[in-house]
Amino acid sequence: MSVFSLLLLFFVFTAGIGASILAGEAFEGAQKNLVSAGGMVVALVTSTILMKQQRVRDFVASRPVLWFLFLFNAAVATACYFALDGVKGIAVAAVMGLISLGAGAGVLKSPKKRSAHT
Repeated sequence: MSVFSLLLLFFVFTAGIGASILAGEAFEGAQKNLVSAGGMVVALVTSTILMKQQRVRDFVASRPVLWFLFLFNAAVATACYFALDGVKGIAVAAVMGLISLGAGAGVLKSPKKRSAHT
């Protein structure tokens, strides 16, 4: 797959996420739910296609990206725990914590680069 088609898929994925998030600002009632669900479906389909590409899998599996995902998701989990009230805050923090732990497991599992002297 060409770089152009990968970028196009990424932008469609981003548009799906954006539609899902911003649906509440522009729509009410059933329309809001429809746009939000449609955005989620678009994001899910395009992310599935993207993750089947070897370039994307290699990028996501690289140690710097895994470290970023681990630290970023851990920070978001902590912030959500304190920023959101009640069960919603605990649930979001737990899910983001699990995502962070998954990235951390990837960091531990991924092979370290060997130095040129060994």
